[in-house]
Amino acid sequence: MYRGLVLGAAVTLSNSQSPGNGISKSTYSCNDPVAAWDFLNKYFPVATPADECDNNICDCAATSSAAAWHIQQGRVYTKSSSTVSLRGRRLQSAGQGFGLHCVNVSNHLTTGGLSTAAVESHFNEKLGDMTKYDSFMDYSVSFHTSNLASYGSAFDKDKVPYYAVAWSSTANSTASTYSSLVVQVPNTQMVLELVSSGTLSGIARPVHSTTEQRLSQHALALIDQLTTQDTGSVLTPVSVNRAVSAATLAKLDDFYVSGMGTKKVSEAYDANSGSQRHCYLWAGAEVNICFVNRDEEATKGSWKVADFEDMLNAVHRNFIVGYPYCGLDKWEDNHYAIDSQSASTSGIIEYINKNNVPHICQSGSGSGGSGLHYAFDPTGWGIQLDLSFSSAPSDCSSSAQTRFKVEGTYNPACEPGTCASTLTV
Repeated sequence: MYRGLVLGAAVTLSNSQSPGNGISKSTYSCNDPVAAWDFLNKYFPVATPADECDNNICDCAATSSAAAWHIQQGRVYTKSSSTVSLRGRRLQSAGQGFGLHCVNVSNHLTTGGLSTAAVESHFNEKLGDMTKYDSFMDYSVSFHTSNLASYGSAFDKDKVPYYAVAWSSTANSTASTYSSLVVQVPNTQMVLELVSSGTLSGIARPVHSTTEQRLSQHALALIDQLTTQDTGSVLTPVSVNRAVSAATLAKLDDFYVSGMGTKKVSEAYDANSGSQRHCYLWAGAEVNICFVNRDEEATKGSWKVADFEDMLNAVHRNFIVGYPYCGLDKWEDNHYAIDSQSASTSGIIEYINKNNVPHICQSGSGSGGSGLHYAFDPTGWGIQLDLSFSSAPSDCSSSAQTRFKVEGTYNPACEPGTCASTLTV
């Protein structure tokens, strides 16, 4: 039995799925980004951004205190069909799609926490052969596709494990039955959920069933629009998702609604699974930001969702709290980006100052402008804030200079910034 509350669920129709438009990417710290890049290119309609470093390797020059080193990247964007539109509004053309980024900034640190490889091992252990749903599958990005069965067939052919599930909506919707296919990009934290209306057949793996509605009604309204058109294998993002502990779930309304100024678009509870899903929407975005809480035993092993949150937040405290220009926190790379000119930012700085929210600042021109660049929500995952700010957090000095564009073989992550004297590469 599923109970859901739809809150302000009208669908906005701006093109909010690409650089400059709403929720533009999901990024992960990865131990082997190039292998992830190979997998994404093999199975999905993606391309590599034009600003990628040559051969996916960025060079970092030697300094007086560090030898030359490299950053590995596996960055792609989802291609868009030139024929796809939402109520007559054309989506952006190929080359400007939603980003899926894996990065290994090898000289960055995880002091006080686990390494990227250790966390990926936890994901591998928990997800395994994908025969049973695990709460770590909730760390995902949900995409609509019109060609769900073809993805299943491709994975079946190569013995790529995935979890297939059938579910229904509980409110008025063009289609009441939906199917999902959940797949892990091997050996990473990146989990993708492909969603289509209707039933799924013709695949080798069993299709499980659940009473849990896996997307907000707001996201389903977007899918119902897309269902009226044949988009083929094109992937259209509808939701960025996080697993969340019960204690952290209780903090999210304050952070996202009171602090970040987003709208809460749904709050739902499924009595059978005991899951709770809260979803939020940034102004100028279509893609939801959703958080799913399950019983702490709904994951394999002793390392729980709360442990992941505590670890991420501990590393942030060691690096960036008190040092907002420090660029050595490797877990900064777990984040999504909001690109919006319509999002209100008037209360964000005040909230960060008042609540000591971990954050990273920059100064100069570029994709984020001057001032606040990243903030970290209570889960420990980051938000790249490509918004227009008229002020900066109180501990951000306008005299600091940080480059942040990938250019040629240069990556701004090469520069460590200003950190505590005890933190050295």
